[in-house]
Amino acid sequence: MRWTLFFLIYFVIDIYAFQALKTFTKRKWLYWSYWIVSFLVLGNFTWQLLFNGDSNRVLTPLKSYAFGFLLVVMLPKIIMIIILLLEDFIRGPQTLYSMAVKRKDRKSFVPSRRKFVSTMAMGLAAVPFTSLLYGMYKGRYNFKVLKYTLEFDDLPEAFDGYRITQVSDIHSGSFDDFDKVNYGIDLVNQQDSDLIVFTGDLVNNRADEMLPWQDTFAKLTARDGVYSVLGNHDYGD
Repeated sequence: MRWTLFFLIYFVIDIYAFQALKTFTKRKWLYWSYWIVSFLVLGNFTWQLLFNGDSNRVLTPLKSYAFGFLLVVMLPKIIMIIILLLEDFIRGPQTLYSMAVKRKDRKSFVPSRRKFVSTMAMGLAAVPFTSLLYGMYKGRYNFKVLKYTLEFDDLPEAFDGYRITQVSDIHSGSFDDFDKVNYGIDLVNQQDSDLIVFTGDLVNNRADEMLPWQDTFAKLTARDGVYSVLGNHDYGD
């Protein structure tokens, strides 16, 4: 039942968003591309969750990509639909009024405005589309160091200049590039920290997600050690 409802919602969104594409262009190859991509993303998502042999609770890299691609194609369409629905709500009463007073320009006015709204909707939808794609392939390895200086009147003198590096939400089960992860480890070590702390979510679901990365993370060094606490994702299997 859940999957039936999911497929129904998926195709309703697809069909409605397709209307914007039809208004925007008449090129058949774009129509075919739209539906091919949609079916491939849906097929991959269904396969990864139902037939890949892993428990549905285990978020493997392949499942992460499947979820990511689903968001990439669906979120922009949902944004398009919201804009088109708003236009439909506005257009409905205006169309009825035009029919009532028999305005001659209603046939030319409504389609031209519909094309403008569809173009605007597709333009706005391109923002999350490109942002999500960037996040999937580049953003997750776009490590940054944010530095903050904390001052307390009652801070013990021993902590004057003490440097703590906090690392959070590693989600090691989603990693697939040793070179980029090694770069992140080197970046942490370059901070010359007194203490390194992990504040949760080393894995997605399973403890063994960290096994391939143990030697990599073992390179982390700090004068007073490296410590970690459990996050909500770490309370898994």
